[in-house]
Amino acid sequence: MHNWRQAITVAGFGCIAALSVERYLVSKDLLIEFYQPKTEEIKKELTERDVHEGFDITLTKHKGQYALRKLYHESPRLICVLYTSPTCGPCMTLKPILSKVIDEFDENVRYVEIDIEEDPEIVEAAGIMGTPCVQYFKNKEMFKTVSGVKMMREYREFIETNK
Repeated sequence: MHNWRQAITVAGFGCIAALSVERYLVSKDLLIEFYQPKTEEIKKELTERDVHEGFDITLTKHKGQYALRKLYHESPRLICVLYTSPTCGPCMTLKPILSKVIDEFDENVRYVEIDIEEDPEIVEAAGIMGTPCVQYFKNKEMFKTVSGVKMMREYREFIETNK
């Protein structure tokens, strides 16, 4: 138990240090915000597999690893991936929260729900240790992993900042 407490304490100090550096950079006007130009999605014809899997890239909300793989490689939008389990109580709480946030950013984000029991390979590849867990991807890069249920505004703020 003592080792875990030390690890948590060290992680907390690392976060405090990062926030202190950010405050310092802002106070000295040294922090530079980086914006990427908005990229347009290329219109693609549906393949036979897309039809078989029920995948349509023009939709905002998707389910399963096939949709995640397609969006990861083809969509320039921010991708919000929710890893859930059918028996997870907090997952049932988080789903409607995320759904409302995703609806607010319909034109700027894609949403994929992954059931950890149906798609264990993708869960293992993503390094997911528990549910609920949300990961954000854009341009084939993972931006953030959020474990547990957070306030709606936290999801909203992250998407607003990175859309």
